[in-house]
Amino acid sequence: MISKCLLIVSIILLISIWVFTGMKYAGLPDIIPTHFDAQGNINGYDHKKMIWVAPSISTFVFLILVGVTRNPNSPMVHVPDGFRNKKSIQIFAYSILIPFLLLMGDTVVESVWVAEEKIRTLSNMIFVFLGLLFIALGFNIFIMLKKSRNEKLER
Repeated sequence: MISKCLLIVSIILLISIWVFTGMKYAGLPDIIPTHFDAQGNINGYDHKKMIWVAPSISTFVFLILVGVTRNPNSPMVHVPDGFRNKKSIQIFAYSILIPFLLLMGDTVVESVWVAEEKIRTLSNMIFVFLGLLFIALGFNIFIMLKKSRNEKLER
């Protein structure tokens, strides 16, 4: 049940990234900011078609993480044996996917706002979403290590 909810939220986020980008694309100037430093200041420009890179990367990562959940016994999935079940793999993949999509979505939204001159620099929300991504990764790695340790003790 929880994995299905996480997947639905991920699908909504991915669709939202594409819809927002599509709605804003025509109104963007031909040259837009495409790279920012750690303080959120612009340090690179490119053609507005580059705004499609973030939704494309988001879709690629989405497809990879959803695809991994289809076969928990795949050699591409390197997790402890106790974690090799569809439910665990789905929760792992989808719990990482949500903060990743939030990060990519925020990047697109704020990049568009900078291009439209509504804001001058990126906000710190990118760091919040990046932190959430690392927390999700860390929590999942902790659970995997704990299950792996329990497996070794049972043998």
